[in-house]
Amino acid sequence: MAVVYWLHLPEHIDMFKEGYVGVTPNLQKRMREHKHKFKELWDKIVIETVLIADNAYCYMIEKKLRPMRNIGWNKAIGGYRNNTMIGKENPNFQQYGENAPNFKGWYITPFGKFDDARKAGKELKLDQTTIIRKCKGRMINGRFLQPQNGWAFEQKA
Repeated sequence: MAVVYWLHLPEHIDMFKEGYVGVTPNLQKRMREHKHKFKELWDKIVIETVLIADNAYCYMIEKKLRPMRNIGWNKAIGGYRNNTMIGKENPNFQQYGENAPNFKGWYITPFGKFDDARKAGKELKLDQTTIIRKCKGRMINGRFLQPQNGWAFEQKA
């Protein structure tokens, strides 16, 4: 079960254009999180429960209330947690490496070319972040350290 909620000021009357619309399985916890973002306004904010239903239905309603970015106080499009589709509903479900739409490039190591830092880390018994740093370089004390010989990141064309 989840809750669709609307945070708004007393003068706001249009849920489709004003305030913030969200979905959560735990309204009390989510309000504590929002309290930090809306510090200056929190005492004035009205919290309304719009709907209590199963998760999928709540996210569908949120998407209808926030079909585009930057409506009211919402920055993201409504529907699904963190603006991502979950599991098999996502057209990119289980697409990794070169097949993934967000594929950026290859991690080149002295031991081979990998399409994913996790795969390279597993193969070389190193942490994923270590692979990324070794291939892409990194900033230390305001200086950029180039990748060492044999390590590189080749961007997808």
